[in-house]
Amino acid sequence: MEEFLSLCEKLRPLVLAEKGCHGYDYTREIASPLSMQEPTDSNRITLVERWDSLEALRAHGEAPHMKEIGSKMKDLRSSVIARVGQSVF
Repeated sequence: MEEFLSLCEKLRPLVLAEKGCHGYDYTREIASPLSMQEPTDSNRITLVERWDSLEALRAHGEAPHMKEIGSKMKDLRSSVIARVGQSVF
């Protein structure tokens, strides 16, 4: 996990400098007093990204740092789930 997080830390400022990126935040689950919270998994890392457009997101996937660091990260995680949405308001 530490190696994965170290790569995340290196990648984050490079992504934030990309045109159209408004947020690239890694989070780790923690317990809370909310009764509606699902069981937590401290090994689950969630990445929340915010982009100007789908075109900016596509370009992000082609960025050299994504190809270089992303390929290293791929071997350090057990699964990936992506959800793409857009602001309602």
